[in-house]
Amino acid sequence: METKTVEAVVSVGHRYVGRVPAFEVEPAWWSEVEGVTRQLDQLLGVRTIVLRLVHADEAVVGRGGRVVYHVQALGEPRAGVVDETPYDGWDAIVAAEPLRATWAEVDGPGWLIEWARGIIGPLDPVQVKTWNLSCLIRFPGAWAKATSRFGSIDADIIDHIHRYDGRLAPTVLGTSAGNRWSLLAHAPGADCWEPDPPTIEDVVSRWVAVQAELAAEVDELDAPVLRPEHLADEVSRLLTIVALPGDDVLAVEELLTKLPGILSELDASGLPITLVHGDFHPGNWRSDGTNRAIVDWADSFVGHPATDIQRLRGWMPQAKGDHAVEVWSAAWKRRIPNSEPFRALQPMTVLGRLVGAVMYQRFLENIEPDERIYHADDPRTELQAAVEAMRACGW
Repeated sequence: METKTVEAVVSVGHRYVGRVPAFEVEPAWWSEVEGVTRQLDQLLGVRTIVLRLVHADEAVVGRGGRVVYHVQALGEPRAGVVDETPYDGWDAIVAAEPLRATWAEVDGPGWLIEWARGIIGPLDPVQVKTWNLSCLIRFPGAWAKATSRFGSIDADIIDHIHRYDGRLAPTVLGTSAGNRWSLLAHAPGADCWEPDPPTIEDVVSRWVAVQAELAAEVDELDAPVLRPEHLADEVSRLLTIVALPGDDVLAVEELLTKLPGILSELDASGLPITLVHGDFHPGNWRSDGTNRAIVDWADSFVGHPATDIQRLRGWMPQAKGDHAVEVWSAAWKRRIPNSEPFRALQPMTVLGRLVGAVMYQRFLENIEPDERIYHADDPRTELQAAVEAMRACGW
């Protein structure tokens, strides 16, 4: 398995106490921190939590290379295990930053943990993930999650889903809407990275059934909104922000002239605006062999449902992707007999990329500078991919 090289800058509260020798850890993904705290706990002799990414090498964005974290020790480290030499960048690490996530602040993950323990009792927490979009803490039988101010709150979205399918998403154990915290029961089973046909049929058809019901309630959802009709204005704005080569600028401008026709074809499918999962790939499905559930609702937004099937088919081998499309189309036809779901597929190959470009730019505008490395190039690459899709479709 691929690894990353971790350098930890350690504080007790806001007080800098030193750095630890660099060490290798799996997995390589920067946001995955369970292995990081496990090694640091053993080395320092106290519990630790990763607050945030301070720096990462850019060999492969998102994983590998050298990664520097601000780590909070929840007690005084064992003597002699940290290098106490003053760290030149310390003031910058702890300087106030208005876009910093609440869980990236000193004591931030601790507040989430204590809130969760107030509901489920004094269970032992394990920090699994932290990055600009969320912080994820595992307890025996439960997960606590904090999400960004510009995303959705898992528990809130799940409450709406459970009105129509009580088992399609994990059970909600607690919600703190003001803090954007969710406490969810563990979804049993395994991730469905390589789903079999019955799993595809079950998850896709059940999710379409819920989306069809939620279409009448989109104004009640506390979720970001990105309707297809918003894309022209949003993409025009991106052209003033995103650094593109001159030929690419001209190509995106050409796409904008053709956007009304592409949107007209999407609209002809007859599908409603509804809740979109936003990251609808099989790694976000769980199955225990009896029930299958969808997890990770923080990227959900109000938009066009073909966004999800476009995301799904891009993750699977062609045969499975084609099967998923057939299931998806049949499910929508059952719900809206006069619809033509297949007509949404070709325009969504272009529009899905534009949605991605807009969403990634929203991320960049709402996260602190040190964390932008995850997404810095994404708006540009998504715009370029949208142009390629436009040309492949013959528009």
